[in-house]
Amino acid sequence: MMSDAEISGIKANLFPESHGAISDWHSFPWHRDRRGANRAQTHKPQSSQALAIDVFGTIKMSEDCGEILDAIASACGLPGGGPWSIELEWSAPKELVGELTSTQVDAIAVGGRSIVVIEAKFTEPGGRCSQTKPLGAGTNRGVRQCNGNYAIQTNPINGKRDRCALTAKGIRYWESIPAIFGIDANADLTPCPFALEEFQWMRNAVIAHRLANTQGKLAAAVAAFPDSIEFPTAKKVRARTLGYPTESGAFSVTPLSYQSIVALAGSCSRNPEIWERLADWVMKKIEFARRSSAE
Repeated sequence: MMSDAEISGIKANLFPESHGAISDWHSFPWHRDRRGANRAQTHKPQSSQALAIDVFGTIKMSEDCGEILDAIASACGLPGGGPWSIELEWSAPKELVGELTSTQVDAIAVGGRSIVVIEAKFTEPGGRCSQTKPLGAGTNRGVRQCNGNYAIQTNPINGKRDRCALTAKGIRYWESIPAIFGIDANADLTPCPFALEEFQWMRNAVIAHRLANTQGKLAAAVAAFPDSIEFPTAKKVRARTLGYPTESGAFSVTPLSYQSIVALAGSCSRNPEIWERLADWVMKKIEFARRSSAE
C-alpha cells in the first residue's frame, strides 16, 4: 500500500486536469525502481509515466476527447470515428503474440475504426531485447540467451534452437515481422535488426499489427516524445532512425511530439485555456530535464 505522502508527491507532479484519469491511486501500475526499494518513480520531474499521464490523462478527461483522438488518428494516417476510449498503462493480452510477460504501453486509444498504441518516452531510450542481455542473477548470471544475431543458435539456458530465442519460447513476433518490415523470417540476419533499442519499437508495431488483425480495425504504434535535441528519441526522429523502417521505408512507429499533441488538442477543444496551461506545464518539465542533463 502506498503512503499518503507518496501519493501526494505523485499528484504534485501531474497536471491537475489529468488526476481524474487515475481511478485508484493505490492500485494503479506506477513505474517503479526495480533495482532498489521498488518505490514508485512517478513523482520525479523526469518521469516518462508522469508526462504521459499529464497529456493522455488530460485527453481522457476532456469533454473533447473524441475530437482530439480523431485528430491524433488522422495524424497517424488512420480514420477517425468513435466511440473512443483511452486507457492508461494498458497491457496486451498474452495470447495476442504468445508473450510470457505482457507488453505494457503507456496508453491505448480505441475508436470505432482505429486503434492507437502509444509508447511514451522522456529522457530514456527505447528498450532493448532482454535475450541479448547478460542474466543479472542466479546460477546463470552473466550468460546471454542470444548472441545478437538472427541465425540458428542454441540458447545456453534452455537448450532450445532457433533463429530467435523468443521464437523458441513460443513468442510470435516473427509471425508479424515479415508483413510489417518486409524481412524474410527464414533468412539469417547478422546482426539481428531488433537486438538493441529497435526491439521495443518493433514489439509495439507488432502489437498494433496483431490488434488490427484480430479486431478488424486499422492500427498504428505511436512514439510520444518531447521534441528537444537533448533527448534520445527526438534525436532518432530527427535523424529518421526511430525503429526499423517498414518495407516502404516509412517509420514503423509514428513519432508525435508532446508539443504537437498538446497543440492538436488545443485546436480541437472548446476549452483552449486548459491546453495552453498544459503546454506550459510540459515545457517546464522539458526545461528542467534539459538543465539536469547539462549538469
